[in-house]
Amino acid sequence: MENASVLTLAGLCLGIALTGLLAAVMGRSSRRERRSLGLVYIAFIGMIALPLVKTFAEAAVINYMPLLLFMLLVLPPALYHYIAAKTAMASPVQILWRDKALPLIGGVVCLGFWILPAQAKKTLFITGELPPGVLPIALTVTTFALIMIWLIASFLYLVAILRRLTAYRAHIRQLYSDVEKRDLRWVDVMIVLLVLIWAVGAFSLADDNLAGGTLFVEELFLALIAGGLLSLNFFAPITSPELTSVAEIDAPDHKYARSALTDDHAAKLAARVETAMRTDTLYLDPSLSLQKLSRHVGALPNQVSQTLNQEIGASFFDYVARWRIGASKPLIMAGDLSVLAVALEVGFNSRSAFYKAFKRETGMTPKGYQNAGSSQLMTQRSK
Repeated sequence: MENASVLTLAGLCLGIALTGLLAAVMGRSSRRERRSLGLVYIAFIGMIALPLVKTFAEAAVINYMPLLLFMLLVLPPALYHYIAAKTAMASPVQILWRDKALPLIGGVVCLGFWILPAQAKKTLFITGELPPGVLPIALTVTTFALIMIWLIASFLYLVAILRRLTAYRAHIRQLYSDVEKRDLRWVDVMIVLLVLIWAVGAFSLADDNLAGGTLFVEELFLALIAGGLLSLNFFAPITSPELTSVAEIDAPDHKYARSALTDDHAAKLAARVETAMRTDTLYLDPSLSLQKLSRHVGALPNQVSQTLNQEIGASFFDYVARWRIGASKPLIMAGDLSVLAVALEVGFNSRSAFYKAFKRETGMTPKGYQNAGSSQLMTQRSK
């Protein structure tokens, strides 16, 4: 029987996961996104429920343990396809056979364990010994191989998720001047928590076998899962506003392939874009997007994007931020407004976005820039 703290944490995690699963099923996002997120929750529920099953349904443990393998194998591809659906701005990523292979094999192995005699399952999952017979040996060896493959697959899916996020974030910087609501930074926190959950889970197995489960690792494991599930419950329902695309996110090298923009046209378009910023101060619009700028200068979005990248040498986000930071400098030097007030005045939606953009553009914080300017002014006056 599990101790009270483990059971309390398991019950808490189970409640959080079931709430998230219900919200995912009832959500308004795409079917692919809801289905993938639902599988993520189900996989977590499988891991969370084990202490409760051991305590309140001990007889079911011998059939529940094989099911854990299947859920473990479902988690990496489900999480990847949830992120892929969340970041899809054109055609969604297709589910390939390689994404289904491990869960299908895990399902077959699970069925193989279930058809074993009850005594053989008790010997395997209760006493931890290998029963006689070819099938138990084959299933045990296959399970060990699947866990090793799962470790490699989890790493590969993690790399794929990070690449997907990197491409997505680079893409939205070509389209929007306010990327904070769209950049899915909370996924980075989820990934860190998942890596910690994996590490603590591995240590928990070692603790059970070598230290008799005396190091309170299981409590930490469940606490991390609770943190990850709370983050997922809070952020997953949030839908990024007006995600539109002028190019395929998965094919950035070809986004200008069909553009008929000549060098002369690009130079003239660059001048119109500069005028829109300098004279019309479009950068002051907090929700300025590539589409809005394109309509203002009378050109197609992909032509404006090409001009910004090839003629001006900046993404749409960086270009607009540069104008906003330029407008903020005299306000910072004047010192009459707070940093947040300055940020809102020049078109940023938040203090943090302004702070990061200012530091990236000037190499200094707003306060540091103000102090440096004041020192320079004092030096000039002393001369």
